[in-house]
Amino acid sequence: MNPAPPFASGVLLDPILPIPTIVVLGIAVVALNLRLGWRAGVSVGALRLAVLLMFRSAGMALVLLLLLQPSRRVLLRPPTQERVTLLALDTSRSMNQRDAGSESRFDAARNLLVESGAVGRNGLALDPTHRVFEFSDDARPVQKSVLDLTPTGTTTRFHKSIGTLLAAPAADEAVNAIILLTDGHDFDLANPAKTGALARRRPAPIFAVAFGKQGKVRDVSVRISGFQPYCYVKQKARINAVLRLVGCELEDLTVQLLREGRLVQTRRVNAGEAQELPVEFEVVEPEIGQYEYEVRVQPVEAESDTANNSALTCMNVIDQQIRVLVLEGDPYWDSSFLRRSLMENEKFDVDSVVRFGKDHVRAIRKAPGAGELTLPTTLDQLAAYDVVVLGRSVDSLVETQPRETSARPDSDWYGVLEQFVRDRGGTAIFSRGRAFDPGASATGLEPVRWGEPVRERVRVEVTPEGRGLSAFRALRDLEGGLDSLPDLLDERKAIETLPLTSTFAVAAGRDGGAPAPAVVHRRYGRGQVVSIGVDGLWRWGLNAKVEGGNSPLDRFWDQLILWLLAGRDFIPARQYSFRPSSANILLGEKVSFRLTLRNLEPKLKSVPVTLRAGETEVGRVTLVPSALDAGRLVGEFLPERTGRYQASVALPDGTRQDAHFIVYTENLEETEVATDTLYLRLLCESSGGRLIEPSELPKLLGELSQDKADLTPRTELHPIWNTAWMYYLAGALFGLDWFLRRRWGLC
Repeated sequence: MNPAPPFASGVLLDPILPIPTIVVLGIAVVALNLRLGWRAGVSVGALRLAVLLMFRSAGMALVLLLLLQPSRRVLLRPPTQERVTLLALDTSRSMNQRDAGSESRFDAARNLLVESGAVGRNGLALDPTHRVFEFSDDARPVQKSVLDLTPTGTTTRFHKSIGTLLAAPAADEAVNAIILLTDGHDFDLANPAKTGALARRRPAPIFAVAFGKQGKVRDVSVRISGFQPYCYVKQKARINAVLRLVGCELEDLTVQLLREGRLVQTRRVNAGEAQELPVEFEVVEPEIGQYEYEVRVQPVEAESDTANNSALTCMNVIDQQIRVLVLEGDPYWDSSFLRRSLMENEKFDVDSVVRFGKDHVRAIRKAPGAGELTLPTTLDQLAAYDVVVLGRSVDSLVETQPRETSARPDSDWYGVLEQFVRDRGGTAIFSRGRAFDPGASATGLEPVRWGEPVRERVRVEVTPEGRGLSAFRALRDLEGGLDSLPDLLDERKAIETLPLTSTFAVAAGRDGGAPAPAVVHRRYGRGQVVSIGVDGLWRWGLNAKVEGGNSPLDRFWDQLILWLLAGRDFIPARQYSFRPSSANILLGEKVSFRLTLRNLEPKLKSVPVTLRAGETEVGRVTLVPSALDAGRLVGEFLPERTGRYQASVALPDGTRQDAHFIVYTENLEETEVATDTLYLRLLCESSGGRLIEPSELPKLLGELSQDKADLTPRTELHPIWNTAWMYYLAGALFGLDWFLRRRWGLC
């Protein structure tokens, strides 16, 4: 133990105010004290006056002394510390690249440790002040020989690893430097200056030796970017993928779509200067079933890794008819053409309730023999439908309909409709703007509150939000596109738009003027709402160039309803809908399953799921009620390897549903493998170190081993004024002065 450091002789002053100011202040205090004493001396006598002056002068002198802040100077010798050098070897997978001469980066780094004398031929440190670490996702001390290490780390995190290195030495150890043997391949996404500042504060300068090629690595990888749980027979569906590009600027790429292993489509795209490039294929399946699609991109010249050039996805094709309820209280051409279009479409099972005149109501079923049709009045009755299409003056239709004794009152029908969308995942379409008169009960469903018509002869223009919708793509595919369609009759003014409402199309006049919302969409709870604020869509159905149900109006409504249904949890005509969170799961992530109930079943507490990889059972999951949604059961599964998986669930109604998903791996450690010398240079220089060549390492180690701890004494000031007894003494002096003055009658 070191002896206590000696005190230097003498006392130092560290005044709060300049010393001349304190001197002037002291003179003023003395003068004031003498003047007051002279005036009091006549009445108290000389002896008492002397006592009062003594106490007051001593107190004031003590205050002036405190203003001078007297301190003693102390010489402190720094404690003796052992200085160590930290050597860290990168063991991430990118170090497997064989571009360090005739060997891999990792072998070159390990051999340099031996040749520089940092470790011996046995792989152990020769100098006890050398501490050897490995790092990838974090830094870890090498317990045995560096010859036993392998580069298997799946990521590289410099900021976290250097933080661990700085915390590794003991309290009585100082760090000479940190030496990194790496390719600078970082995924921590922390600014290198921030990481370097951590080391600079230690202080522990960072030196780095870079391994590998510093040129561009070329690679193209594919991942599926969209998941459509199911589509309908003969419905156009999209398969979306993203190409991730490294070093492929301005390259022409060939992208292929394979269905069940057979090539069906080919596209040529130019990479430009993008790092990610979206690719889309459109497919149509004529029959029900589950189909596997593969998006594949042809390898580019000198590509570093071709194993990631393809990605798989699954598509479920169904043919269950979609149940649609059409309600109309004020028939017009738009409602007539819409009913006819839906009735003629084989995908839809349509029920229609229309009010003609004051008291005449007509109920029509598309399916014969389904029984008498009445207006649904309870939630369970309404939930039997997938889509409810609302025309104009629906409130007058609701009020004139006869009710069963068990039905709710008229005023509650609007609340039932709201529950149908919000809680049961239903879809409501306001096909002719405002569906209820202003005096009717508001449902809160309508995304836009429409006013009266404000402009005639308008055309529809699609917004960026609506360009991806199949309904508008079907119109753009027409000869002449949207411009070939007849003008609509008029547009309605949007008085109020609810938050989170998306505008898919706007109405624009031929004579100019600001566009106004025409087709809007909003998610409401578990369901969706669409509202149309233009009149005259029926004119799209008058097309002499097409036959049957293939007019622009037919295509628009067909694709719009299919798009709405594909974005919800339920499958038409089924009580249960089972699906995974995605068809493509990254290895290491969990896949979530959900079983959605069309009608609530409180007694249903669990449902088992069996998982298979190929023909082998690999696990079981139990779905349990969700804490957030009473109509859903949920569960999770963590796949252990890549490949194709099938999840099967046996449902309480005796049916069975299967869901397919694919588990893939995407390791950027083996894709973006170019040596990042710029990152390493910034890291080293911000810490006080530098980037060095391999040949400089032996010399650097020698210089660091000769560094000695700084034993120069350090001076500290120990104040002698800020002790409690000095404040107590000052208070006592002024207190005695005050007490005696009171006692002797001097107030």
